[in-house]
Amino acid sequence: MTAVLLLGPGQPLLQQLFPPVPLIEQVHRTPMLIFGVLYFCLAVAYLALWRAASDFRVFRSMGILFAVLGAQQFFEYFGGIGAPVWSLRALAVAILVETAAEAMRIRNFRWTRLFWPVYLFAFFTGWYPSLAFVNDWPVVCSQAALAILIIQGFRHGNRRDRAIAAVFTAYFPMRMTISTAFTRITGIENYATIGGWRWQYTTCSLTLLGAATLAIFVRDLINDRREKQRMAAELAAGRAVQQVLIPEEILTVEGFNIQSVYKPYGEVGGDFFQVLPVKSDSGAGGVLVIIGDVSGKGMPAAMTVSLLVGTVRTLAHYTQSPGDILAAMNQRMLARSHGGFTTCLVLRADPDGKLTIANAGHIAPYLGGKELPLENGLPLGLAAETAYHESIFQVTQGQQITLLTDGVVEARDKSGALFGFDRTAAISTETAESIARAAQHFGQDDDITVLTLLRTA
Repeated sequence: MTAVLLLGPGQPLLQQLFPPVPLIEQVHRTPMLIFGVLYFCLAVAYLALWRAASDFRVFRSMGILFAVLGAQQFFEYFGGIGAPVWSLRALAVAILVETAAEAMRIRNFRWTRLFWPVYLFAFFTGWYPSLAFVNDWPVVCSQAALAILIIQGFRHGNRRDRAIAAVFTAYFPMRMTISTAFTRITGIENYATIGGWRWQYTTCSLTLLGAATLAIFVRDLINDRREKQRMAAELAAGRAVQQVLIPEEILTVEGFNIQSVYKPYGEVGGDFFQVLPVKSDSGAGGVLVIIGDVSGKGMPAAMTVSLLVGTVRTLAHYTQSPGDILAAMNQRMLARSHGGFTTCLVLRADPDGKLTIANAGHIAPYLGGKELPLENGLPLGLAAETAYHESIFQVTQGQQITLLTDGVVEARDKSGALFGFDRTAAISTETAESIARAAQHFGQDDDITVLTLLRTA
C-alpha cells in the first residue's frame, strides 16, 4: 500500500507544487524561465561579492532576495500560480522591504518588522485556497513600507542613497501590478505579450533593479577598498616614521639607569619621547628627557611628532634649559597645530641629582611615589606668549623619577572605571615595564608611554 503525502485541500504534495500546465501555456511563460535564470545569476553574483567582502551585508541581503525570486519564477513556470508561488511571494516582499532599507542606508527601519506577522501568516495560508483572500496582504503592506522608505531615502540620504531611492521609485509602480486586486480593479494585465511570450512588468523591472543596484554597490565596494588601501598606506608610512623617531634603545647615561616602554593603542600613536645625553658648562654629564602627547592619531599625529622630535634634537645642541626648549617648541607649533595641541614635559637631570623641569600641560612626574608639584604652562601650539617656568628638585641615590603619558592614568576597565592617579602613584616606584603592563591589563584606552630614571652611584 503506497502512502501519499497530502497537504492543504487533500491533493498530493507534488501535484500542488507542480500542477499540470498545458504546453501552450508553458510556451507563453517562457520569459518566467528566462528571468528565473537571470535572478539566480544575480543571486550568485551578489553572494559571491558578499563572500569576498563580508563587511558589505547588503550583498548578502540582495543575494537572498534574488534567490527567492528565482525560485518563485521556476515554480510559476512549471506549475502556474500555486501554493509555493504565494508563499514565496510573501517571503520575497518581506525581504525586499528589509533590503531596500539596508540599501538606502536608512538609520532606523525596525518599524518595518511590524509587518512581518502579515508576511508569515500569508506564507502559510498560501497552501489553503479557502484563505486566498490574504494573498494580496503582503503586497499591500510592502508597498506602504517601501513608499515610506523611499521618502526617507530622498530626505535623509546623500547622493548615493538618493540614487538607490530613485531606482526603487522607478520599480514602485511596477510592483503594484502583481496584486490580483490591481488587475480586478483596473482590468489591466500585469504582463505584455510580445512574440507570443508574456513579459511581466514586475520581473522586467526587478531585473533592471538588480542590475542597477549591483552597479552602484560594486562602485561602493571599489571606493571603499581604495579608501582602505589609502588608509593602510598612511598607517604604514606613519609606523615607519614613528619607528625612526621613537628610540628602540636608550643610551647609557652615567649616574642614571633609564628604562622606557612604549605601547601604542592603535596602528600609529601620538606619544613621543627622547632621551638625550647633555653636558653642563663644567663638562659633567647629564641627561635631557622629553616626553609628550600629540592630540589626534594616524599620519597627521606622526608628522607632528616628527616635527617636534626634529626641533628638540636641534635645540639640544644650543640650550639645555627645559623652559627655553618648550618656548621654542611652542613657537614652532603655533602655525602647525591645525586646531590641535601637544602636551610636553622637558626634564634635565644633572649628575649631582638636580632635576630641572618645565611642563606644558603634561602629567607631572612621580618621585618617591608622589606627584611633583610643578608650575604648569599651556600645551604647545595654543598661545604665543606662553611662558614655561622651571621647577627644581633633588633626587638622591636610589630614588626613581617616573614620567608617563595619560594612557596610564586614563586606562579604563570594562565597567568604565579609570585607572586613576591614586593607582598610578601607588605603582610609580616600580619598573617601567611593570607600570605599563599594569595599565594595559587594567584596560588600555590610549597610547601608553612610561620612562623611569633611577639614580645610581
